Amino acid sequence: MWFIRRILKVSWKDKKTNDEVLDMANTGRSLYSTIRRRQMKFTVHIYRARGIEHLAMTGKIDGKKSRGRQRTTYVDSLNTWANLEQHTRSQFMRSSCERQIWKTMTVNVCSRHGT
Repeated sequence: MWFIRRILKVSWKDKKTNDEVLDMANTGRSLYSTIRRRQMKFTVHIYRARGIEHLAMTGKIDGKKSRGRQRTTYVDSLNTWANLEQHTRSQFMRSSCERQIWKTMTVNVCSRHGT
């Protein structure tokens, strides 16, 4: 935030909040959407590679299930964040293999206000 203050020549003595400085610069906070966009790109990269990472991401590694409530998986958190609860995990993975559908979904999700 200091670099925007410096560009706009806003002194620390002016007691401007970060939100006021962002409004003066006609910009907003974009870090969260950038992180989520990169997470979605990484997810698609893993799904298309079909390596051991794919097995770990889909939860198909052999072993005994632990007791208690299941942990929230990485894919489930992305699915929830993208407001795609109507899609199951398998539909989410299938759409990642079809580039045009995935790009459309990623653009729609990352361009929403507040993300």
